Amino acid sequence: MAGLSVAHRHAMAMMVGVLRAATAPWWVIAGASVALHARRPVAVGDIDVLIGIEDVALIRALPGVRVRTPDDNGRFRSPFYAALDVAGVEVECMAGFELCHANRWEPVRPRSRVFVEVDEGLVVPVPDRAELVAMLARFGRAKDLARIALLNG
Repeated sequence: MAGLSVAHRHAMAMMVGVLRAATAPWWVIAGASVALHARRPVAVGDIDVLIGIEDVALIRALPGVRVRTPDDNGRFRSPFYAALDVAGVEVECMAGFELCHANRWEPVRPRSRVFVEVDEGLVVPVPDRAELVAMLARFGRAKDLARIALLNG
C-alpha cells in the first residue's frame, strides 16, 4: 500500500488484532487514513486511532503503552490519550477526542466507516474520503490542508 512501510502494516495488523475485541466502532484517521485512500504514495509518520471510551481498557493492557495525562492544547483534547511503539511506528490512540472549532469543542467521531485493504487479508476502518476531507479541513493545520490536496489530486 502506498506510503505504508512493512512496519506500518505490522503496526496496523497488531491494532486490528487488539481492537477485534472492541465494543465500539474505531477508525484509523489522519495521515495513515490519507495513505489508505490516496492513489499515489504518501509519507506516513505515526498511526492515529480513534477508539470508544468503553474500549480504553484494551489499550491500557498493551505492553509498553504510555498513557498520557489528558491534554488540552487549545485546539485538540482527549480525556484518554495513549501511545505505543510497534515495530518502530508510533501508534496513538484517542478516546473522547475533540476539536475546538469556531470557539466551541466538538467531538471528532466519524459517521462513515469504510474498510480499506492494507495488505492481503488485512483491512482497517477509516472514514470515507469525503468525511476525511471534511475532518482534515476542520483540523485546519498546514499538514491537514496538504493531505486534502493529496486526496483531491
